Parts: sequence; structure tokens; C-alpha cells
Amino acid sequence: MSDRLPISVLLLARDETGRLETLIPSLDFAREVVVVWDADGDPAARGVAERLGARVFERRFDGFGPQRQFALLQCAQPWVLWIDADERPDAALVASLREFMETAAGRAPGGREAVVDGVRDELACSSIRFVRRTWFLGTRIRFCGWRDERILRAFRRESAHFDDAPVHERVHVAGRTADLRGTLEHRSYETLEDCVVKMKRYARAGAEKAWRGGARANAFDVLVRPPLRFLRQYVLQLGVLDGAHGVALCGFAAAQVFLKYAALWDRSRRERARPSGGPAAGRATRA
Repeated sequence: MSDRLPISVLLLARDETGRLETLIPSLDFAREVVVVWDADGDPAARGVAERLGARVFERRFDGFGPQRQFALLQCAQPWVLWIDADERPDAALVASLREFMETAAGRAPGGREAVVDGVRDELACSSIRFVRRTWFLGTRIRFCGWRDERILRAFRRESAHFDDAPVHERVHVAGRTADLRGTLEHRSYETLEDCVVKMKRYARAGAEKAWRGGARANAFDVLVRPPLRFLRQYVLQLGVLDGAHGVALCGFAAAQVFLKYAALWDRSRRERARPSGGPAAGRATRA
């Protein structure tokens, strides 16, 4: 326990029983794992998290931003690592985090001034970025706009807060950012069923986010935006080089855009059908 890092791993859970079984034991480099379980989810997922030693809190899901902010408030360690149940930090990333924490705590081996990817004063850093690598139906995706991206997923607890976006939430952190070596492996879409479930969920959440932002949709959005999304990812972002998996991924992305704008159009249509005096329609936002 003494060599564990001063990190709270922040996780949201719903039905990920099997994934939690293997994920939580792999996070033994951190002093605590905080799991916020969706009250509408599978109770078995909560049971697994509790059995494996995580601190588990129950909260009905009302959007990714609010759910993560609630989870952040439950964290006790000075640093927070935000991951999902379908993500895994590799050994190189864990080693980089350990080196970073030792430096920040003034415990660099041999008393030397440790340097992590060019950052010398770790005490001045409030957040950490690293590469995330995404897999789709068992194959690593190298293009489609999913090329290895550098994301901010670790931060000082007292310097951060999440926005209230229902989907595609962001964490806002004051201070400098360090770039570390290592990779967060993201294996979100392992089966076609996974793809369909997440596509529907993100489409609903995306429509809700757009609606809250004042966006409205018409038939043009429903007709044009899905093929434009496909062309953007498959042609401009070189999804064609990912072979059959690239075709499938871009197709699912286009279908998600269709469902999002169909939901937004339906809501806009019903709003227009109400007696005058309701909220004014706004412009549609980008997919």
C-alpha cells in the first residue's frame, strides 16, 4: 500500500460487470478507486466494484458532465485519473505516472532533478496528458479521425471541475500541463451490439446537448449531415486506409449523426406545432 500513488481513479459504471472484474485489480498502483454507479444499471456491477475494494457511490445518471463532477467531489487523493471501464493504462503510462509523482513529491531517485518529457517543475503542473489508442471490433484504428490522440485525463483534484454537458464533457483545469509517455488503451466497441447500444445512447445525449444549446433541426440536417460525416471520416480523415473496419466505423458514425438529428428534428417539429409563445427556434449546430 505504501508504494501506491496519491491518485484517485475516477470511474463511472452502469452494466460493465465483466470489465470491472479485470480493470479494478489492474489499478492497484493508485491509492483509491472511486466508482459512481448509475442507479438504473446492473446491480451486479456495483457488487463487483465493492468486492474488489473500490469506494462505490450510487447516483442516477443525468449526463456525463454532472455524473463525473459528482464523482470528482468524492475523490480524496490530491491527483485524479479519469478513465472509463473500457480503458486501460499500459505499463509505460503507469511508470510515467510514478516517475511524475515521485518528482512532484521531491522523491526523485538519487536526489537528482527528474525530468518528465521536458517538464522540470512538476509542482507547477496541474494536469497531465497522454496518448489514447482506440480499438474497434478487435482492430486498432489508425485513421477515421481516431488516430492516436493526446488527451488530458489526470489532474490535481483541487484545480479541476467538469462542465455539465450531457455528452462529450470536458474537465477544466487551471495551470500547466505535462505530457507523459505511455498509452491509454481504449477498447470500447468489441461487438456490434456494443456499437448499437452506444450509438443510440450518444445520439440521444448529443441531441439533448444541442437542444439545450438552442439548436433546432430540419429535414435538411437529417438528410445531409449523416453522409457528410461519413465522407469526412472516410475520405478526409483517411478512414479508407483502415479497410473494412474503417467502412464500418464511419458507417456507425454517420448513423449516430442521423439518429441525433432525427431526434432533434422531431423535437423541433413538436415545438413548432405548439401554440405561439414557446421558445424561439435557433440554428442547428455542427455534428
